Amino acid sequence: EGGLFDMGSPDLIIASCAIDFDTRGVMPLDTISSRYETLADQIAMLREGDLEACRRVGDRLEHERVDSWLATKGFTSTTYGGTQLYWPGAPEIDPNTSSPDDCMGMLSIIESRLDEAEIRRLVRNPFTRTELEELQGGSATIYGLCSRGDDGGRLRAAVIALPGDHRIGIVVLADQLCCEAKADLAFRMMWEALK
Repeated sequence: EGGLFDMGSPDLIIASCAIDFDTRGVMPLDTISSRYETLADQIAMLREGDLEACRRVGDRLEHERVDSWLATKGFTSTTYGGTQLYWPGAPEIDPNTSSPDDCMGMLSIIESRLDEAEIRRLVRNPFTRTELEELQGGSATIYGLCSRGDDGGRLRAAVIALPGDHRIGIVVLADQLCCEAKADLAFRMMWEALK
């Protein structure tokens, strides 16, 4: 359904912006973002739920440039607040909010480059260490991102690569949840409907 949702950590925003910047030659994915790691290395880690990696990529892309990118791409329903870290005394950030339409647009940026092995490596099996992990490894390959963290909303965004070169995008946004399992249940219901 429509509306705006707290999407939790900004994994999809950060990864799609970085991939688009690479496509347009603004900032290559092999740009160093920390001591020995590139943006690509950090995206692979944020896909697995590493909030520090998400923050590092966001810092490298720069908040103002991400905001400008969102506006330029027409993702006007999305607000980028940053990455909330959870160590004692970590500064509070504004929520990352978005709409299903905007998230599907960001997912399509990633999907447009799935013919490249490096991009597939960065976003393959986004549900590792989640309740959806067993969906990975079957006849369909899953690419995408899912938000992590202790509070806020949840995002599950995936491109399902089906046999015969068919791809389907699924975006689930959920907030004000009693538990994270509700977002996973919604995604699982959509997954089952594909069969």
